[in-house]
Amino acid sequence: MIDRRASRILAMQALCQMESLGEDFLAQLDDFLADEGHPAGVQEYARGLVRDCWSHREALDARLQAVAEHWATRRMAMVDRNILRVSACELMHRRDIPPAVVINEAVEIARAFSGAESPGFINGVLDAVRKGLDAPPAAPVNPLSAALEQTHAAQSGMPAGGQGTN
Repeated sequence: MIDRRASRILAMQALCQMESLGEDFLAQLDDFLADEGHPAGVQEYARGLVRDCWSHREALDARLQAVAEHWATRRMAMVDRNILRVSACELMHRRDIPPAVVINEAVEIARAFSGAESPGFINGVLDAVRKGLDAPPAAPVNPLSAALEQTHAAQSGMPAGGQGTN
């Protein structure tokens, strides 16, 4: 059985290194993971997380930014930001892992590697990410219907949406 917590910690540490050293670190990722001395399964899962987080980082950061009230991702502590990225990546792209497990693991990693306020912050942000994934998608807007409604409203002197002023 793979120790996924060890993989998540390795992934968080590797992402912190990548932030510091730049994308060139991706070429050194295998050496970094091997130097930590973990079993191959732990390294493999961590490698997958790092690659997924790095390739989806803009979408992950946008999702985190949308739910982290009053906190720009760039202003978060590097460790917190990368714990959130790893966990949001699992929530969004590895749906076979129960969300409660992902969130609990992130909170425990934050307890071990970050400040006293971080576990609660991380729990709140990831719970909001989870709720966003559980929400039903918004009804798609049919561009043709919207255009026809606007044309009809313009011809009848009514504002779009059919509401007149009385």
